[in-house]
Amino acid sequence: MNDLNVKTDKKEFLSKYLSNAPVALALIRAMECRLMDSIPFANPILDLGCGDGLFSSILFKEKTYIDCAVDSDESEVELCYKKGVYRDIKVAEAEDLPFDDESFKYVIANDLLAHLKNPGLAVNEAWRVLSPGGYLCFTVPTLVPKFHANVFTDFINTMASQNIIKLFNHNIKSYFRLNSILKFQQWSQLLKESGFRVVYHKKYASLSAICIQIITSFYLCRGSMYKKALGRYIPFPQIHEKIITPITSWFLKSVYDDESYDGENYLILAKKVE
Repeated sequence: MNDLNVKTDKKEFLSKYLSNAPVALALIRAMECRLMDSIPFANPILDLGCGDGLFSSILFKEKTYIDCAVDSDESEVELCYKKGVYRDIKVAEAEDLPFDDESFKYVIANDLLAHLKNPGLAVNEAWRVLSPGGYLCFTVPTLVPKFHANVFTDFINTMASQNIIKLFNHNIKSYFRLNSILKFQQWSQLLKESGFRVVYHKKYASLSAICIQIITSFYLCRGSMYKKALGRYIPFPQIHEKIITPITSWFLKSVYDDESYDGENYLILAKKVE
């Protein structure tokens, strides 16, 4: 299925993200930047669920490289305007895009679709606004029972019943506001039904990375409070970059570089077909 020649680059995104966001967000996002850095993007590009624009500002060196972005949160869009990340930004839902048919060559949806109650609607809209042969590139978590069983196996061995797994899954979904946790086969089928063909997919985020994300989520909540008040996750960015970032980068580098484990998240690149 991987019929696109994509090679993962080891470019360092971790320290850049750690300078701007808490560990729970930075570690996984840095991995996603590293993977997407090898995708041969071509303009015009649309970024769905752009948030405050931090991801794209780190992924793409050149400011305003991405033609347009949308997000449903007006406060996030305001932050994007201040950063000057995109050429144009609109407040809109991914399920109802304010663009003409066949307007873009690439649509990016980083960590968006799993948060939607009906991701199929957003995928259909992506197909509509993509030109023939265009690509939808997105990342999604796949917190399947295998992951939960691994978490519990060493601790309670055979006691990890389906009920415990379902309870753990429910708690994680509630905390991270995930509404559509699907397996890769389900995403592939959804894309096929919407007129896409998966041309490349890559697992990422090892069990260790996911555990670190969950354990450090408290600091992400605190960072979110800073962001509401200051417009950024880090209250003292210069001090943080000089002292905290080097320490956390050193500590997390082995997890960031580890590709020996299949991973619990997916990057998927799908081509629009007629």
